[in-house]
Amino acid sequence: MRMTTSEQADGYLRLSEMIVEEELCINLRGRLEHCSRCRDVCPSDALRLSADAVDLDQQKCTGCNSCLPSCPAGALRSSGFVPERFVSALAGRQRVDLHCRASTGAGGGVVIPCHAVLDARLISAARAEGVEILALHGLDHCAECRYGDAHDGLRQVAETLDEWLGEVSPLLDLAPADGARKAVREYQDQPHLSRRAFLRFGGAQAVTQAAEWIVPGLRPEEADADVLPFYQNSVYPQRTVQYQAVLASRIGRVPWRDDAPLPWTPRSVNTLCSGCLACGERCPTGALQAVESGQARELSFDPLLCTDCLLCERICPEGAMVPHSALALEELEAGRSRLIHLRQRPCGRCGTPFVPEQSGQENCRVCGNEQELDDEWLDMLSG
Repeated sequence: MRMTTSEQADGYLRLSEMIVEEELCINLRGRLEHCSRCRDVCPSDALRLSADAVDLDQQKCTGCNSCLPSCPAGALRSSGFVPERFVSALAGRQRVDLHCRASTGAGGGVVIPCHAVLDARLISAARAEGVEILALHGLDHCAECRYGDAHDGLRQVAETLDEWLGEVSPLLDLAPADGARKAVREYQDQPHLSRRAFLRFGGAQAVTQAAEWIVPGLRPEEADADVLPFYQNSVYPQRTVQYQAVLASRIGRVPWRDDAPLPWTPRSVNTLCSGCLACGERCPTGALQAVESGQARELSFDPLLCTDCLLCERICPEGAMVPHSALALEELEAGRSRLIHLRQRPCGRCGTPFVPEQSGQENCRVCGNEQELDDEWLDMLSG
């Protein structure tokens, strides 16, 4: 018996697997359980998080990939779905039919693991590639789907798109063909969804078409390879987050709203910064980078790489990190800038390079404390 396109897609996507890179998780890097976004959105309760590990239960995991857009550090990847390849495949198409693996339509379109892999970054990037309508097939099966219900996430996506792009955001057709009337009623009943977002989200009509191909994932030889560049060092590696990079590379072609901040949060440091460089060393995305030589300590920042994970603010011992809104495209396109540049000198006692906290300071803080204790003991003995 010949398999349907939906069955073929499901069989293919079952072969994909989640790839966990613990060294990027902000909980492990900060040694505190600060983030639970992936666990919160997982419909199968397959993730366990702590300050020591990211545990994925392969028996529970369905491969829905809903955790991918939620991770601000890029610690989760999928061998079956690559954001850049997905958006590139949509280039030049005004209308795209997207099918989840549970979609039972017939015809042409694109299969993705679940509509939960979509977020505002991907759809904004698709808009930059010319996409105006995304018809989402299979949502009528969401309530009972073993891969989870994508409706709540899509509502949030609609609201975010309205904030970012306004009236020029891509039209998301939640119920192509026969299911359109039901979907319109469902979203009209949601008081938290703005009228403008609702009209853009549920008003389109489409001809039912099913998937004819699957968006390419990782090739087998890439699954364990560094398909994205690592930076910094082996202790605290940094890697560009796939979802963030997809949007950042198209930032100048996205029709942003003129009356709202851009979806990036640049950072600066205030005068409390001691130059410890903890934020730059532990930043998972490469937005903050630390460089230390015998002569100086330097911290730089690239706003386009920042996912606003807040780890830098949580671990800064001085509370020196200052976020602000991005109001101009030029600020983001300017690239990496230097936040601090502090000259060092060798400690007069131990020889370790340090940043003097005051003029004339000859010893590092540790040696200075030891010298004070020695002086106190000498005073006691001589007294």
